[in-house]
Amino acid sequence: MSYFKSASYQNVNFRYLTISKEDSGICYALFKDYFIFATSFESLKKTIEELKREEELSAWKVKVGQLFIVGFEGKEITPELEEFIKKYKPGGVLLLSKNIENREQLKNLISGLQEISLRETGLPLFIAVDQEGGVISRIGFLEEKTPQSEIKDPEVSYQIGLRRGGELKGLGVNLNLAPLLDTASSADFLFSRSFQRPASEIGELAKSLILGQKAAGVLTAVKHFPGYSGISFNPEEELGVRAEVPEISQFKKAMTASPELIMTSNVIYQEIDSSLPFTFSAKAIQYLKNNLGSEEILIISDDLDQNSLLKKFSLKEVVTKPVEAGVDILIFSGYRLGVEKGLDEFIKASENGGVSKEKIEIAFSRISQLKQRLLK
Repeated sequence: MSYFKSASYQNVNFRYLTISKEDSGICYALFKDYFIFATSFESLKKTIEELKREEELSAWKVKVGQLFIVGFEGKEITPELEEFIKKYKPGGVLLLSKNIENREQLKNLISGLQEISLRETGLPLFIAVDQEGGVISRIGFLEEKTPQSEIKDPEVSYQIGLRRGGELKGLGVNLNLAPLLDTASSADFLFSRSFQRPASEIGELAKSLILGQKAAGVLTAVKHFPGYSGISFNPEEELGVRAEVPEISQFKKAMTASPELIMTSNVIYQEIDSSLPFTFSAKAIQYLKNNLGSEEILIISDDLDQNSLLKKFSLKEVVTKPVEAGVDILIFSGYRLGVEKGLDEFIKASENGGVSKEKIEIAFSRISQLKQRLLK
């Protein structure tokens, strides 16, 4: 009488029934969600190897996708949006006005997006929004929209952060891309969005606002290090160039509140790097680390889908240079090119050596560590 015997291949246990001396005969194995049945050991081996390759590829797609916070179309979960998330496995989504109608709609949208992401990757999405207050308040129906220029007291700033964070948390938003710490004069493009105070006061106000958002359970990305100060035109359309780095003491002060992320600016500071925007430059990212002194804070780009960058650099350079420089998370709104083009270009580069796999692994590790806090 013949009995099934046990063995293993590449740490996969299988059972086999010997029919002849030349072969193992009938073989079967359980691997993940698969039941493998084969009539020879060789065919079983090939099936296991193929499934392991698919598993490794799927895991790599998750790692690549987690580096991106992306824009998307529509105000509800459509089959196309669900398929997009399944295919690209992005680390987060950027909520814009085109995605927002009312409270119930937005809560349902966010909940649906998170459900898909958790099912596909085991990780929650960063649900990111620019809720600065004033002119940049993407979620218009929220009550707390105090402009930064009207905040003059640290305690008031804390309460604003607490209320704003609470409103965002109630919707399912977990990342606010605010406050904005740029020092700005009346001629600067970002003046109306700024605190409009001296750097020493900006740092204190930002620190309090960050602590308020943190107490409410919302992550903070302070921006735009080292600043768009001195840029009078729209830096999304034309690439800004400055001889020197602007004042950064306000960022150093804000770091004492331990914001989780810091967003970089897309400006060339010739003092640091005469040819590359800050976000693209390894020297610039090292400057950030040297001056802010926190290895824990994640570095996030400003939107990369900008004419100012695309007119000077190829799409491949736009999506790979930040990661090579040491940026952890890339925002790609898809406003001009479409999100898929940016993601496809990065995926292609990751497969053919156009971007360091080690850098991707490092960024993914840092992102997943922060996301563990969102799962608690």
